Amino acid sequence: MSYRMSLFRTIDALSSCLDFVGIDDVMHGKRVGIMAVRVAELLGWDEDRRQTLLYAGFLHDCGVSTTDEHGNLVTELEWSNADNHCKRGEKYLNEVSLFAHMAPYIRYHHTRWEDLPKKQVSQDVAEMANIIFLVDRLDILRAAYGPAEAFDNREQFLSVIRKYSGRLFCPEMVEALDKCSHSEAFWFSLDPQMLEMHIREQSMLGSKLDINQDNLRSIATMFAHIIDAKSHFTADHSVRVAQLSRYIAEGLGIDQETCAGIEIAGYLHDLGKLRIPDAILEKPGPLTTVERPTMKRHAYDTYEILYRLFGDDTIALWASFHHETINGEGYPFQLSGAKLPFEARIIGVADIVQALVQNRPYRPSLPSAEVMTIVDGMFNAGRLDERVVNFFRDHLQECWQMAGGVD
Repeated sequence: MSYRMSLFRTIDALSSCLDFVGIDDVMHGKRVGIMAVRVAELLGWDEDRRQTLLYAGFLHDCGVSTTDEHGNLVTELEWSNADNHCKRGEKYLNEVSLFAHMAPYIRYHHTRWEDLPKKQVSQDVAEMANIIFLVDRLDILRAAYGPAEAFDNREQFLSVIRKYSGRLFCPEMVEALDKCSHSEAFWFSLDPQMLEMHIREQSMLGSKLDINQDNLRSIATMFAHIIDAKSHFTADHSVRVAQLSRYIAEGLGIDQETCAGIEIAGYLHDLGKLRIPDAILEKPGPLTTVERPTMKRHAYDTYEILYRLFGDDTIALWASFHHETINGEGYPFQLSGAKLPFEARIIGVADIVQALVQNRPYRPSLPSAEVMTIVDGMFNAGRLDERVVNFFRDHLQECWQMAGGVD
């Protein structure tokens, strides 16, 4: 089975997901992509190269998962540990055939211009990476200002940029950025509403392509790695939920095409967790009444991102309904009974089991018998599906080990 999808919409949706890491600093990747293209236009780059640059700009921070790392990247012009997320981003993109050509650009997008010759990269890689670095740092300098204020204070930003011409940044690109900055339109186009309008227009004009299940699985796996890297307490969570969900689905006799969709939904079910501050995700004690809704919101944010990507396709629904329960006491939509798809019920049980098996900040990994007791209790309370729970009971040891349990 293949999915007819717009590559632009796919990358836009993934960029929106990455925005969650910044909590309130939204649309950074989009601004970087748009500004990079404006500079490239002035430099005379052809349309195909500008399109690739736009996509790379949107995804340039795909190696950032934690709010702590994001905080350092937006407060220091040249952070000493910036290279770490560049290496992770390169690794993630190389795992997706549709994105692999952008991996070198992301790998070097925090490398000084004067150091790039030592890396023995091509001229194309050097230029693409450095233009992203240049506008990325400009966006950090202007972050505290609205579009009109940014235009009024442009000389303040550009004076900092110029000081690093020839060292951090390519002089020709600095000159082109300087020229761009004299246009009010350059700054006004970064307004969130204007960006959304531009992106919506691009989305409608963009051509669609057939993305097969292998490509979609590789994209989903990439984002599972980004999600799971947010905390060492959630390492491999999404990957294991996906694999356990498919194992249960196959064991229940579900057709292979649906099983593949369930697996992909499992990889993507926690996309919204990128928005949760590290301090809440790793809190060793109970959450406060303020923190609890923040944690619960992740399922809704997952829905919003996947809706952009798939529309009302089943994968988006199965993934975002993983905290719904049969008795209607789940969240965020309070679905109940027949309104809760069976596929989402499978992912919901897999998610609970994997969380119980995994070490968490408030308790260690639980043995299989204790996991079974908790699952039975939730079933008796009317929260979980009988067929799924019975399969788990009948294959307890296999499911426990697949979830990460170690004897």
